[in-house]
Amino acid sequence: MGKTKGIGWVILVLGVVMLLGGLAVKYVVLPSQAKFPADVDSTRNYEGELAVMMNAAALETGDMANLFLTDIPVTIARSVKTLEVGGDDGAIVSDHAVMSSPAGPLAESLSIYAINRTTMDAMDDFSGDVRILPREGLVIGWPIGSEGTDYIGWNGDTQQTTVLSYVGEEERGGLNTYKFHASEEPAVIVDPDLLAQFPPAFPKDLLIQLAPSFGISDEQMAQLGPVLEAMPDPVPLTYTFAFDKTYWVEPTTGVLIDIDVMESRQVALTVPGAPGPVALAEVQHLEYVTTAASVQDAVNDANDGISQLNMFGVYVPLILILLGAIGIIGGIYYVFVMGKKEDEAAAA
Repeated sequence: MGKTKGIGWVILVLGVVMLLGGLAVKYVVLPSQAKFPADVDSTRNYEGELAVMMNAAALETGDMANLFLTDIPVTIARSVKTLEVGGDDGAIVSDHAVMSSPAGPLAESLSIYAINRTTMDAMDDFSGDVRILPREGLVIGWPIGSEGTDYIGWNGDTQQTTVLSYVGEEERGGLNTYKFHASEEPAVIVDPDLLAQFPPAFPKDLLIQLAPSFGISDEQMAQLGPVLEAMPDPVPLTYTFAFDKTYWVEPTTGVLIDIDVMESRQVALTVPGAPGPVALAEVQHLEYVTTAASVQDAVNDANDGISQLNMFGVYVPLILILLGAIGIIGGIYYVFVMGKKEDEAAAA
């Protein structure tokens, strides 16, 4: 084999290798990057107002004048962290939120989820963590490569699914985002951790005494009188949850850029024969949005993610495939054209 043919075969092989490498980056490396990371540890901050909140301390001390706290400015710090990866493309993720007023912390919650790192849907627990409850749908965020379609989400208070309706595209934080909306009418709360924050029952005389604080008129109390007479003492209480939420999601990365939330929790009586719980009063009404600083943090995360996805999904594969194609063409030319000429020259 002549020298020219040898060089041609080397170029041809390198071209094939680069072409296959480009395809491997796009179809093997990219999918491994396009999933919930194994090292997530981020915090987002929100601000809003707690229009109403039942004061458990006042209830315990009998301070009925301060039974409800009202119009409190609040901040919420929500931290999401990957605890473990494993199972069938799964991750164990913690979602820790602390709500504070200017005077200090008011409430705290911790949820542990098992999710599919690609679809972001809840999955069966593979870690043995007893804090992970059966759930369905999206529980912690949107998937990379989110689509302009409705998704199924999870309502932790009522332990039921909810529809995350796609609204359309809208600019948020300087980025094009997909806007989603979800809302539910009052439904019974079954989350035991949340129910533990509220009294499960009231003595009848205390409930009558609290009627003005609950906003129950004398006329309404007169209608409830016969119902209360037929109920046990203390009177068991039911709590309901309603919400209205809007989300802005950067679709390429699935990063949640902004959120606008209204949550309402009410105390109610479960009256025999009634079509549903009879609401007495709101025990918590909370509204909040993402702070400007956290919106910018989310935008920065989305831009970093877009750059990384473009690198592995567009630029590196394109360069390798182009170089590979050039190498293959050049190798073929050297082997079959220049090599033939070299052979003819050697024969002459």
